[in-house]
Amino acid sequence: MVQIKVEQATIDQNQTPLLVVGVYENENEFSHSKGLDPILYYTIKEIISNKEFKAVVGARLIIPTMDKGPMKKIMLMGLGKKEKFNNEIARIVSAKAAIKAREMEISEFSILPFSNLDEGLIEAISEGIALSLYSFNRYKTNDKGEKSKVKQVTILINADKNKIQPIIDRTALLVEAVNLARDLSNLPPNDCSPSQLASIAVSVGTEYGLKTRIVERYEMESMGLNGIVSVGKGSQNPPKLIILEYHGSTGDRRPYLLVGKGVTFDTGGISLKDSDKMDEMKFDKCGGCNVVAIMKAVASLKLPINVVGIIPSVENMPSSTSYRPGDIIKMYNGKTVEVLNTDAEGRLILADALAFGIASYNPKAVIDLATLTGACIIALGTNVAAVIGTNKKFIDELHKVSDRTSEKIWELPLYEEFNEQIKSSIADIKNIGGRPGGAITAAAFLSNFTNDIPWIHIDIAGTAWTQEGTYERSYNPKGATGFGVRTIVKLLMEDNMFS
Repeated sequence: MVQIKVEQATIDQNQTPLLVVGVYENENEFSHSKGLDPILYYTIKEIISNKEFKAVVGARLIIPTMDKGPMKKIMLMGLGKKEKFNNEIARIVSAKAAIKAREMEISEFSILPFSNLDEGLIEAISEGIALSLYSFNRYKTNDKGEKSKVKQVTILINADKNKIQPIIDRTALLVEAVNLARDLSNLPPNDCSPSQLASIAVSVGTEYGLKTRIVERYEMESMGLNGIVSVGKGSQNPPKLIILEYHGSTGDRRPYLLVGKGVTFDTGGISLKDSDKMDEMKFDKCGGCNVVAIMKAVASLKLPINVVGIIPSVENMPSSTSYRPGDIIKMYNGKTVEVLNTDAEGRLILADALAFGIASYNPKAVIDLATLTGACIIALGTNVAAVIGTNKKFIDELHKVSDRTSEKIWELPLYEEFNEQIKSSIADIKNIGGRPGGAITAAAFLSNFTNDIPWIHIDIAGTAWTQEGTYERSYNPKGATGFGVRTIVKLLMEDNMFS
């Protein structure tokens, strides 16, 4: 991964093949005269004042310096209107600068901060650079230069670098986790069965000092985890329950519980999906992959908290051993579920994992991540995740953090009426509640398994990977996005919600 560092230096002190300088829209002056060769300065000033460079967000202009300074080229980077500039724009334009540097096949470049230096800006610049240079090329026999040659980026500052570098180093660990989530989520189903995902999770756990446990199918049956077993029994690849524990706090502080849906491939089972875009169902494991990545981040950052990550992992396949519409399943917590659609499998495995995790670890708060419903995409599109939960303060804190990360979320209501839609005439509940409010009734189903623990459900069906309607963000290459990893880790870093 690219190394990002800070240097307390002016632009005339930094030897670099490329210097990135931000320019605001409608700006008539060039504010970096100090240390710049006069001819070069007036050339750039003339370009800006004559509107030869329109500094809309992400616009770029490369200017050769003709050996008029220690930099070989200067990249003018459009920042848009000054009054609208924020950290997300900093993230986007930093990513665009890194992408252009990769295209230029240079190994390093330098960048000036775009605004007043603070922690949020440094994080955003670092995230934009590192996230944008990610690529998933492991199956290409000819790389064709897509692997980045950019190995180092220097941020030039006029402050104490010893206060800034730790922010960048912390951000680098977080980006590594996001890229792990992307790597795992992008894996094709023939290389990421439940067993293979479990093996990867164990490797991550071993590397970062996590306590790991893999619960096998027959043990799950004896434990009463029948939701997970039922969904997974149609495949020759047996289901797994992956458990990762991080103990960063002394004493008996109650842990946070994270649960991620890990359907390594989803055909819909007997309720078979249409063939159109079924290949994208390799992304039905994104929630689980994100939980593995979050656990890595929590451990590498050495957070002073306790966290448990649980990933119920299955492959949902049609076969003579598949569970069927009409089946009734007795879940881990004793509730019975009437199956009306085998393509509503995610809530069954999540429900068992939630009930098991709460009973086993007595957590102080629970978050689940899942590519759960197409209804979420219909409601909110492919750029906003749905959030539904039982604790308003918890949800509000998540909102505040997501505003900083620009991983956009929107709360949907969990009114009692939605529970009426999932009542069954022959069991306690049924696994679908009809088309109206489908994202909410799925959450209502899960709420039957969360007891009174503060709980947030995040439906990432639209945001977990780039798809039709996805807004182009320069720091999100095509494929899995790792959506939610940055937000949840930063929420856990604050750890100010529950004693």
